[in-house]
Amino acid sequence: MAEESSPDDSTHGTAPGEADPTGSDRGVDLDALMDAAGVGSADGDHSIERLVAEARDRGLLDTEMRELRTKDAAQAFVGSVIFASPLLVEGGIYDIADFLFGFTVAGVPVFLVANTLFVLVMTYALLEWTGRNTEETDVLFGVIPVRYLMVLGVSFAVAAVMMTVWGRVGTWQSPTEALARINVVWTVGSLGAALGDIIADSDPPSTPPEAGAVFAASARDHPGGTPVAGRGDNREGADPADRSFSPEGLTDAELLTRLHERFDDLESSVDTVEAGREVQRIREKTVESTLDATFGDRIQKYTSRDIAEAFVGSIFFSVPFLVEDGVFDVADYFLSFQVGVFPVFFVVNTAFVLVMILLLVYWAGPQDVQMSRPILGFVPRRLVGISVVSFLTAAALMTMWGRVDAWEDPVIAVARVSVVWTVASFGAALGDILPGESSGDDINDDLAALGDFDEEPASGDRVDDR
Repeated sequence: MAEESSPDDSTHGTAPGEADPTGSDRGVDLDALMDAAGVGSADGDHSIERLVAEARDRGLLDTEMRELRTKDAAQAFVGSVIFASPLLVEGGIYDIADFLFGFTVAGVPVFLVANTLFVLVMTYALLEWTGRNTEETDVLFGVIPVRYLMVLGVSFAVAAVMMTVWGRVGTWQSPTEALARINVVWTVGSLGAALGDIIADSDPPSTPPEAGAVFAASARDHPGGTPVAGRGDNREGADPADRSFSPEGLTDAELLTRLHERFDDLESSVDTVEAGREVQRIREKTVESTLDATFGDRIQKYTSRDIAEAFVGSIFFSVPFLVEDGVFDVADYFLSFQVGVFPVFFVVNTAFVLVMILLLVYWAGPQDVQMSRPILGFVPRRLVGISVVSFLTAAALMTMWGRVDAWEDPVIAVARVSVVWTVASFGAALGDILPGESSGDDINDDLAALGDFDEEPASGDRVDDR
């Protein structure tokens, strides 16, 4: 009997160094189990490995892996050009570059360094923290994703070349000043490069209607167990009972049905509890990825990835406003009309932003978002998160790019930030909900695990349909 997986490994997902049956090395632990049970070697085209591979190629299974391709670099290049081009004609980049280069501490341009670090964090957040949890196959020193370095390098090269060709850095007579101007455009270009790279792969794998209906019905019929796919109509000339028939000739429903039949065979053939648990773990992981694709249009959890998505979305919408001097005029108008000590239009705009977030997220947005585990029983966590993240992002960018006069007058600074916050909040809301349900644990559970948050009793939690 081959060496069996320990019970501990079977209850905690894929252990370090263990192959994932839905990933690029998906056959190692299945091979051991099939060899031990005497199953699969004689099944030819309908072995579990062939069926899993075919389902993965059709997009029925989420591999949770990303492999860097030459096409990704081309997508990053195009995205960077599209995003950076509008800023090349804006005179505001000169003022921002002068501020980035001019504010120094001990001869170090503090905000230029801060903006560079900001670009690094923003790009990493977009590539690694948003959407579904994925793992890069190509990493440098076992830590740094090569895709991350590619996006940064392509976007910087695009910004430098375009700024030079379009005459926005003179003739590089002052390299530091030229780099400061390029740094401003690079901020936007890196965002475009990252989006251009991942946007084609950002949607969860789409399950065809036939397969989706099969799994939906199965989930209803077996609420406490693993869904089992039903049979679909045969393609012409295909006999699903014939195990020598290639998986490529099966319909999606037939393919999933056959996959579960092979798991049934394997599960009934193993003779130890540990091996049975391992088969069940692999089977559940395979089915879970399919169900994620089928039922991915409802958002209930609020996770740390949602916060990262809101951060990236707020940047995407707010950057064009940072170079517009009209922000100053609007902020002055917000403060010009007062009743007593209250700036009326400033207060009205703040209320407008909060209402718009609620409408966009829960009522008029592109996703079915549920209000789960509200703060104090009635305040939506997502509303608070989007509002705070977008405001802090706008404030940080305005400060770093010298658009609030170093906060010499805090009232005027807050008014200017509120103008940019208005559009940043829209971007944060869309960035949060457009990718769908994010992977990872709910943020309440994460905080409770850290001991920093006493969660309300379960009876206080609720999920409200919009």
